[in-house]
Amino acid sequence: MITFTNFKNGLASLCVIGVASILVGCAKSAPPPQPPVVINLNGGSGVTATPLDTAPQKGIGVSRASENISLQAPSSRPVTPAVPHYTQEQPTPVQQNPEPVRLDEASFLNTQIHEIALQLLRNFRDDAGPNGPVAVATFVDLNNLYRTSPFGRYIAEQLMGELQRAGFNVVEIRKADSIMVKPRFGEYGLSRDIQELARQSSARYILAGTYVTRGRYIMINARLVSNENNLLASSGLKILRKDPFLERLLWPSATPETVPAVRVPVKELGSLSDMKILSGS
Repeated sequence: MITFTNFKNGLASLCVIGVASILVGCAKSAPPPQPPVVINLNGGSGVTATPLDTAPQKGIGVSRASENISLQAPSSRPVTPAVPHYTQEQPTPVQQNPEPVRLDEASFLNTQIHEIALQLLRNFRDDAGPNGPVAVATFVDLNNLYRTSPFGRYIAEQLMGELQRAGFNVVEIRKADSIMVKPRFGEYGLSRDIQELARQSSARYILAGTYVTRGRYIMINARLVSNENNLLASSGLKILRKDPFLERLLWPSATPETVPAVRVPVKELGSLSDMKILSGS
């Protein structure tokens, strides 16, 4: 007869046997354990994984039990990243137009006279060349060749220096025979007094010119005239626009007295002359 105690003991045995069978089956179906893996972060070409049993033991290992992975601390040696080599085209700088330089009225006039001198040099036509002396005369009003102004005198004065700097031998016909000294005033070497000038001067060319005003403009003509045959060796011209500075230079315009002015003959270079100074008396 089966008692309750025997039944309970048999049921417990069956449970133990069932649990053991389940555990044995699970153990047979589970994959074999894999060794831990070390991930190396020091390589310049990428990340490498090495089994823990063959991995180097340097550095500090941090184990994560859930994944069986050990992370190795990076080495203290700095890693230089690879930089791609390429040529960068330098941008071409943008050329900015410089602002034009604004000249004052006097400086502008000097630049215009300089251009007249350049024209005289470019247009020079004489086989003798520019070696002969040049005498410079005052520029006069085209409508009255005996009328002039500070404007005409200043043009002649500037062109005298321009030609000398260009290589011409320029004669200063206003040079006095001696230097006049006046106390409290100074020393004078130039004069327009006929009694103080040299009796004659030698020059191969004479620089003469005219100007005329019309409305807002001043037209200037300059020429180098041969003293041998009166032929033009060169010429130049310029048109200026009036401004307050030029207006002041054009005034006062003066004409010599009706009595003929004293004349200083300019003889041909190398020739003898018996001409004397002529006066109106």
